[in-house]
Amino acid sequence: MTRTELELSRANVRCEPVGTPGMFNQNPYPHQIVMKPGLFLHLSENNNNWRVVYTDGRAHKPKEELEPLFNGDQTARWEGDILVIDTSSLDERTMIQGNGWFHSDQVHVIERVRRRSKNYLEYQYTVEDPKVLTRPWTSAWKTFSLGNEPLIENFCTNNENA
Repeated sequence: MTRTELELSRANVRCEPVGTPGMFNQNPYPHQIVMKPGLFLHLSENNNNWRVVYTDGRAHKPKEELEPLFNGDQTARWEGDILVIDTSSLDERTMIQGNGWFHSDQVHVIERVRRRSKNYLEYQYTVEDPKVLTRPWTSAWKTFSLGNEPLIENFCTNNENA
């Protein structure tokens, strides 16, 4: 794949959601996280991406009810002060990273989110995909500075003439 083809295949250029784990690792825009008992809500200014993850202990949907989605089928649990988000059934149009890292229909992503302090949020993810990887791969921890700026509307335009 040429550099031009790679750039044109990115979700942000195609006006598609970046998906999971793209909400964190392919998004240069501000985030907003809202948490309440049983719920993690992740909003992004990037093309108004959002996801809702239940943290109330529910299981994944039964296999016969799953359909590939940009953010997949997500559940979450707490391990001490770390929120662990478990994702399966990801749409194959999403990339694991913005460098063209594709995945199969069997990908499984585990994200870890923790608030290190009042000013910092840390994020890490692990990818398991028996059709693409020989073993699970885990990213380094990424640190985000926390701010208070409001999200603004940011709509993607169709770049079909690019």
